[in-house]
Amino acid sequence: MTVDYDGVIIGGTVQAREVAATASRQGARVALVEPPESVDRQIRQQLTVQVLARAGDARQQQALFGSPQILSPADWTALQQRVALAQDIAYPHLALDTLAYGGVDVVLEVGQFSLKPQLAFTTETRRLRGRRYLVSPPTEVTVPAIPGLAGTPVLTPETLLNLEVPPKDLVILGRSPDAIALAQALALLGVKTTLLSRGTQLLPTEDPDISHFVASLLVASGVNLHLNVQLDSVQYDGTFAIQLSGGDLLKTSCLFLGTAHQPQTANLNLQAANLITNGPFIGVDDQLRTTRPGCFAFGPCLGGYWADHLDYQDGQIALGNALYFPWRKLQQLSRVACLPTIPEFAGFGLTSQQALRGFGPAVTIVQVPYQQVPRTHLDDRMTGFCRCIIHQDGSVLGAHIVGPNARDLTQTVALLAKRRIPMQLMAQRLALPMTYTQLLDRLSDAWQQTRWQPGRWRRDWAENWFNWCRSSFRK
Repeated sequence: MTVDYDGVIIGGTVQAREVAATASRQGARVALVEPPESVDRQIRQQLTVQVLARAGDARQQQALFGSPQILSPADWTALQQRVALAQDIAYPHLALDTLAYGGVDVVLEVGQFSLKPQLAFTTETRRLRGRRYLVSPPTEVTVPAIPGLAGTPVLTPETLLNLEVPPKDLVILGRSPDAIALAQALALLGVKTTLLSRGTQLLPTEDPDISHFVASLLVASGVNLHLNVQLDSVQYDGTFAIQLSGGDLLKTSCLFLGTAHQPQTANLNLQAANLITNGPFIGVDDQLRTTRPGCFAFGPCLGGYWADHLDYQDGQIALGNALYFPWRKLQQLSRVACLPTIPEFAGFGLTSQQALRGFGPAVTIVQVPYQQVPRTHLDDRMTGFCRCIIHQDGSVLGAHIVGPNARDLTQTVALLAKRRIPMQLMAQRLALPMTYTQLLDRLSDAWQQTRWQPGRWRRDWAENWFNWCRSSFRK
C-alpha cells in the first residue's frame, strides 16, 4: 500500500525543523507536525540565556575599570528588545513559510500515533502516513513535587524577560545548564541571586574539580550557591517563602524554575505504537531506531543532563538512517556540550575519571592554562584551562575546556577526534599567531613532553642516536 510521505516528522524543536529542511532539500516528501509556538518558545529560551550571558559578561568587563552601573528598567527593556529582535531573525532558513516553500508539508497541530487500520500520526484535521517516522517533541520545565509550589507564579527561561522591570532578588531551583548560566548572568547584572540544588555537585556529569571550578565562578560572580539542600515547602502571598529542610527560611520576590526540561511525550500515544520509553524519554539504539520498526527519535527526547545543550548531529543521523540505508551510527563520545557561563565551559567525550577507570595507565591527561597564550593577556581573559584526555596511541578520548571561545576550541578537537586524527598530527594543522587556537598547540606540546621524558624509550633511543652521531662524526 502506498503512503503519502517518505517521512513524517513529529516535531516541536529546532532540530526537527533542521531535519525537515534537509529532507526536503534532498528531494524527500516529508510532513512536519509541531504544536503551535513550541519552536518559538525554544528559541526564546536559547536567546534569553545567551543575551543575558553576554550582558553579564559586558558588566564584568566594566567592573575591571570601575564599579559597573546598576541594571536599570531601561537596560531591562533593552535586553527584552534585543531578544525579541534576535528571535525575529533567528534561523531564517527554518521559518515555516520557508519550509513550506521548500516542499515541507507543515501541520501546526498536536496529534498522536494511531494504529488502525495502519500506523499513522493523527491530528485534529489530518491523518499522516509515511514510510518512516521521526520523533523530536518539544520540551517543558519539570515542576518538582514540592508542597505549595504548583500554581505559584514561578518564572522559567521562556518567561523571565516577561517581567516589566528587572528583579531585585531571585531564587533559582535546580542546576540545569540554563539555571547555572542565568544565575551567574543575573548576579553580574546586579540581581541578588540564590541557586538551590539538592545535588551534591553542580555539574553532575563532569569531573569534580571542573564542577568545583564552575561553582567558584558563580560564587565569584555573586551567586549565593547552596548545594545538597532539600526543600520542605513553598508558600506564596505576593512574596515567596521557601522552607528548607534544615530549618532555614528564604524569602524572595521572584522564584525561577531551573530544573531540567523534559520532552512532552505523554500525549503522543507512544505505548500503543510499541515505543518503549523511560519516563518521558524515548529509548533508541546507536542508529537512533526506536523499538517500533520504521520509527526513529532524536533531540532532547533522548534524555541526559546536556539534552538541550548538545550539537544537532543526531537529527541528521536519524534522517539518513530513515530515508536511506541504516548504517550511520551516533558516536556519543564525539558530541559537544556547552555551558554558556562566563567564561564558558564546553566538553566532549570521556571525563578524566571515566578514562582512568576504562583504560588505566594507557591514558594521559594533559592540561594547560589559558594564560600560556598571549591572546588571553591582550583580551584580559586569562581565566580558564584546557584539559585533554589522550590514549597512548594518540587518539583523543575527551576534551574539557573552561575559558573564552571554549565551544569553538572544543568543536575543533571533537572534529579531529571524530576523524580519528591522532594528537601527533594536531600540531600540523594551520594556525595563526595571537589566536586562541594556540591553546591546541600548547596541548600538543604538553602531551609530547610527557612522551619524551627522560627514562622513556623515545628519549633513550634519541639520546643513543645523538651519542652515536656525535662520536662517529668526521669533518
